[in-house]
Amino acid sequence: PVSDPPAVSGPTPNLPPTPRQPIVPPALAARRGWLPLSATGVPLFLAEHPSWDGRGILIGILDSGIDPGVAGLQTTSTGLPKLIDLRDFSGEGRIALTEVIPEGDSLRVAGRILHGFSRVKGIAAAGPFYAGILSERALGDTAAADLNDNGSDADSLVVLLAKASDGWVLFADTDGDHSLGNERPIRDYLVARESFGWHRTGEPPPTTLAVNLSQSAGPPLLDLYFDNSAHGTHVAGIAAGHDIGGITGFNGVAPGAQLLGLKISRNDFGGITTTGSLLVAMEYAIRLARVRGLPLVLNLSFGIGNEREGAARIDQLIDSVLTANPEVIFVTSGGNDGPGLSTMGFPGSARRAITVGATDPWVLSEAALRGGAPAADRIAYFSARGGELAKPDLVAPGTAFSTVPSWNTGDEFKSGTSMASPHVAGLAALLLSAAAAEHRAVTAADMRRALSGSAQPLAGGGPIDQGAGLPSLQYAWPILRGPGPPAEFDVNVVGTGGITAAFRIAPAAADSSVRFRISRRGAGGPVDLTLNSSAPWLRAPASRRLTGPVDTINLVQRPPVGPGTWTAEVRATAAGISGPLFTLISTVVVPEATRATPVRFVEKLPVGAASRLVFAVDSGRPFRVRSATTTRLQRIVAALFQPGGAPHLGQSSLPGGPDTLAAVFQVDGRDARSGYYESVAVSGDGGATASISIDHAPVALSVRADRQDTLAATMTSLLDSTMVGRFRVGHAGAQRSFAVRGVGGADVKLGLPLPVWVHRIVVDLELDPSQWPRFTDFGLTLLGGNRRIIGKEPANYSRTRLSESLPPRAAEEELLLVLAPGFAEPGSQEPWRGQITVRLYAAAPVALPSSPGEEFRLPANSTREFRVPVGPSPWPLPPGFWPLGLFVEESAGMSWTWELPLNIGTVP
Repeated sequence: PVSDPPAVSGPTPNLPPTPRQPIVPPALAARRGWLPLSATGVPLFLAEHPSWDGRGILIGILDSGIDPGVAGLQTTSTGLPKLIDLRDFSGEGRIALTEVIPEGDSLRVAGRILHGFSRVKGIAAAGPFYAGILSERALGDTAAADLNDNGSDADSLVVLLAKASDGWVLFADTDGDHSLGNERPIRDYLVARESFGWHRTGEPPPTTLAVNLSQSAGPPLLDLYFDNSAHGTHVAGIAAGHDIGGITGFNGVAPGAQLLGLKISRNDFGGITTTGSLLVAMEYAIRLARVRGLPLVLNLSFGIGNEREGAARIDQLIDSVLTANPEVIFVTSGGNDGPGLSTMGFPGSARRAITVGATDPWVLSEAALRGGAPAADRIAYFSARGGELAKPDLVAPGTAFSTVPSWNTGDEFKSGTSMASPHVAGLAALLLSAAAAEHRAVTAADMRRALSGSAQPLAGGGPIDQGAGLPSLQYAWPILRGPGPPAEFDVNVVGTGGITAAFRIAPAAADSSVRFRISRRGAGGPVDLTLNSSAPWLRAPASRRLTGPVDTINLVQRPPVGPGTWTAEVRATAAGISGPLFTLISTVVVPEATRATPVRFVEKLPVGAASRLVFAVDSGRPFRVRSATTTRLQRIVAALFQPGGAPHLGQSSLPGGPDTLAAVFQVDGRDARSGYYESVAVSGDGGATASISIDHAPVALSVRADRQDTLAATMTSLLDSTMVGRFRVGHAGAQRSFAVRGVGGADVKLGLPLPVWVHRIVVDLELDPSQWPRFTDFGLTLLGGNRRIIGKEPANYSRTRLSESLPPRAAEEELLLVLAPGFAEPGSQEPWRGQITVRLYAAAPVALPSSPGEEFRLPANSTREFRVPVGPSPWPLPPGFWPLGLFVEESAGMSWTWELPLNIGTVP
């Protein structure tokens, strides 16, 4: 027998326990209503119909996982198991297995010894036996990755598979005593609902894991299911938690519903979906629900940015699945890229999805916590908005106290449209439960009509901000029981390739017309419509008869004179049918400035209202946006959006106040792109008077190589008067660009040298925009020399920036940059291409010794050329990197910058 001393990778377990305490006691959260169910009438509905609490309904949670050990996710209100199955489709938990041979009562695996093997043989005497290693460091952030709770994420944990009489089972040394003698076998979760977790002696595991086993030609395929994000566990509690935190009656929306955990994302690289995971998980859930005879609601709290609205492949696939399964209710979050226009992500743009935006619940506001008078909920500033899409459909509370894994204790409050979506999924489960009790068949179209028809709009926003508004169970149930429409209708703007709302930026207010295509799903006779516009500037015919499978309706836009954003909707109703059959949404934006000129704007905003300012920017010309309040106690949130709706690269939203507390976006010439940008300021509690000022660099700058060691910098005045300024040039660091290509969902890895002088690294990823609609995700991750994750940024758009400050180093290291694409199609082998630009920054720029720093005079519309001897870089540059120059022009109390490579001479 093996007699070597046991080997342990990483620090020994059983450090002194660190108590984990919730951020507030669950009992207090329950009393205060911090899982805000009253907003949609849940308590009143369940008080009148206590048995319509979601029982008999299955909610599938397409997310990061669900921790099966959490109080509140153990049983339903009727005592049934809360979790029917937990299944990993992301591949994050896949464990490579190799056959192992025991030596007596011991087993050697990867340099460590496990005793007590007789326990395994007592269950599976014949073998074969397989072992695998779970590396903590590969799981992402330290708190979640430290599975054995010993204060380190450097451990490698052994799992063993053996075949018992009733199938494969897993063993693990969960208590760290180097023996399997006291361990229990764990079966596939669907078979036995068993789970396990590594832990310190006498302490519960920080993460509870489930086992997924499937057959293959050789050893079985093993996936360990876990939630190393806490996102999915939190979402699950909102949808259907029961006795959260062990507090009787502290429930999610549908405590009687059962849950299906469908892990589609890997958190190690930023919570990104993997190729095909979403579609395969949906199909698995539909099959399982059908076998169990349970109505199914699917919740997807996930999304990425739309760059070509109406073109996303995942939207088409989801709509196809839902068309084939009209009884499946699919609820998804709209995204958190608001409050800019046209920021609705996909797959929230899928036609058959119920897409949910977020509200800020008053009960969780600062005013409520101070004991202020009750007020209405408001639209959350971060909630994505429509524009080119007639989305979201609804809004729901976007902040809640809910369930989290043990390792995430203390972070029970989370915010986002991710939290609003499961609230609506829970509402759908309640209504399905009610329909089942009355033996009513319900389709997804019925559910959308009932929820939307019951909704009430919130003050401070229109249909592109909130859809129909906040739903109410009190009114949704009568609509669901009432007569349905004669058909379902799809809406498109003619000639736009799938755009569902009219949206245009008009340099000047002018009359225009827009034509909507109305397509009927299913057969039916003529439908007589009444058309009502919400604003006099959007004109529609008073009535219209639809006779065929496809009809068109023309609207006339006559927006008010002057800059602003104007949104209105035309509601199409029919006699005897509750709510609109469809809506036609139109938005016209008249920019504040159609040229890159200074703008000064002041607007008084009520609580939660948004001030939008659309203005023109020149390519390569730096600009600054300053948003402030006019009094000391007022606060705003300011945000900046690029042409097309994508948030500003880097930090896209900032808190703002008066004077020195103003929110300032200083955009370098490198990032400025030609087109219309949008600045938005959203008021906080008490309202605010927002002051927005926009300034552009007074000069244009072009740089060219003049000689082997000299640059010629040409400055062109853009003012109508003589300006006095100062021009300086310095070294900021180093830069290099890479062309990257890949095939399908395989990771692409790049090694990046990291000199000791580097204090910050910025990585820009720019993908082919035409291919973006084919993805469901794209991860951008930096690994250190020890392969610990030091930075990650999931791409929400085809242009993404990852920026990380770095600790001091004694020697040069090599970073590993990992690009992790996720395509919509399962098994996709599509090629993709893009460009990576890496910038390495020193602690501070170094001025060039002969940098021209004297003041200069530049007459109106004239040019001046500066010759800049570059000289060698003050720091040793990695192979292939150019020196990175910082060009600064100062005038009228402002500074304008251009970060440009000093690419003179020969490429190093």
